[in-house]
Amino acid sequence: MEHRKPVRKEDSIPITIQTVEEIGPRWYVPGDLDGFFGLFFSGFPDLLLIASLTPLCGLPQEMVTGRILPAVAFSILFGNLFYAWQAHRLARMAGRNDVTAIPFGVNTPTIFAYVIQIMAPVYERTHDSTLAWHMGIFASLVSGIVQSASAFCVDWLRRTTPLAALLSPLAGLAMAFLGLGFVFGIFQVPEVALLPAVILLATYASRMRLPWRIPSGLVAMVVGGIAVVLLRALHLYNLPPQPPLVPPGLYLPKPVNLFQILSQGVGWRYASIFLPLSLLDTLVSLQILESVRIAGDDYATKPSLLVNGLATVAGAALGSAFPTTLYIGHTSHKANGARIGYSILGGTVNAALCLTGLVPLVLHVVPLEVVAFVLVWFGVAMVAQAFLEVPSAHAVAVVLGLVPMLAGWVTQIVDLTARKAGSDLMTIAPRFGGELAIYGMIALGQGALLVSMIWAAALVWIIERRFLQASAWMLVAALLSCFGVVHAFALSPQGIENRLGWWVAPKFTLSYLAAALFLALCHWYVQGNPAAFAD
Repeated sequence: MEHRKPVRKEDSIPITIQTVEEIGPRWYVPGDLDGFFGLFFSGFPDLLLIASLTPLCGLPQEMVTGRILPAVAFSILFGNLFYAWQAHRLARMAGRNDVTAIPFGVNTPTIFAYVIQIMAPVYERTHDSTLAWHMGIFASLVSGIVQSASAFCVDWLRRTTPLAALLSPLAGLAMAFLGLGFVFGIFQVPEVALLPAVILLATYASRMRLPWRIPSGLVAMVVGGIAVVLLRALHLYNLPPQPPLVPPGLYLPKPVNLFQILSQGVGWRYASIFLPLSLLDTLVSLQILESVRIAGDDYATKPSLLVNGLATVAGAALGSAFPTTLYIGHTSHKANGARIGYSILGGTVNAALCLTGLVPLVLHVVPLEVVAFVLVWFGVAMVAQAFLEVPSAHAVAVVLGLVPMLAGWVTQIVDLTARKAGSDLMTIAPRFGGELAIYGMIALGQGALLVSMIWAAALVWIIERRFLQASAWMLVAALLSCFGVVHAFALSPQGIENRLGWWVAPKFTLSYLAAALFLALCHWYVQGNPAAFAD
């Protein structure tokens, strides 16, 4: 995804690179090359991520290279071409030469969420890699439909959901899966990953341009690749084996049987993961469009959001298990002189790498750990944004909203540890006793994105002394827990399983109902009673 940052006033000043006599749209200008490198090194690690993580779902590399990546390539190309055309149309209508296309690519947080929380658990439970792939397609397809439909009701979503409730789930996902996991990977192989990480940190954090405008991502990849070659020559290279190579060729996307995939009702048990992510992506994309408008490019909201959803649907129809999204970075690309061509270049080059089967080959030369700091940086930026964008009084709600995602991440670590030790979580969970509230940690992590939204939203309304709204969110939690969308689980030798049904988590349902009643009583108590508050 991908990742968002606040718009700074100085970033909103358009920088033109043409003379007054040349005013008007042009498909390519020299600054588009800088913009292309910026977009490429923001999005290409996502392709490496897909190639690295999908084997966890039992998917053979032939399927990843021959079916999934070509479908991803099509969705990326489709979106980038539309946003380039949209920019050209705006430039022509406005008679301007400084219009910059919206950056677009694969949604990074959902790669982790779909692989770790949907596809891998399905494979671990059934040992059916095709079913795991189909569940990813199912989630991506429904997500694309929701994103497309949400383009027509974004105003209502913004009014009813506090900003802290929108940003804290993404921040928690970014901290746990984009941040901590990859930081550990970097420090596990410092000989190849530490210096590239510092190169990226120095250039990203300071916004320093290298000589001749060499992209810092390219420098990091070259440095890491040289380190890998040298260490291999000295027999000191000890990274885990990379995905097997697939012969380069032409791998065109092929349609999948969506009716068969949708008829597998098991996909809905993961609705608590993909539905909140799709709604969050719509709202955060709306924020990106606002930052684009502030930078001087006022695009129509509905078509911009609608095409994002349609690109995801198109990719899913061809076998992609990963949604697309609008990227941050528009203002920086604009400042570097990028206009329209950089979007076409980005989509075309990424498509070429996917359609020719070269992505796994890149992983053999440049392991994911070398460019992992790109993901770490954007993950950290997402966490920072969650605190910077909300009113200072609501920061505590963001902190509370981080906890469910962290609980889900730690639960996965405990589960993995048990498996590697030759046991399973069902067997060892009773042994923790009072030293680790393992059952509470599992419950908190079930439907973590929704739980994060609910608690962050309720706390915001409590801070604002609007107790009826907070009570409504507790009622939502009661309803969701009653049907098992949140908190409900069962332990089996295969791991943690969702429990969908009626009245499957009665302790949580009754507790949330009691909480809703208490908050409603608070509303009644404070009415016309200013002395009820300490201040």
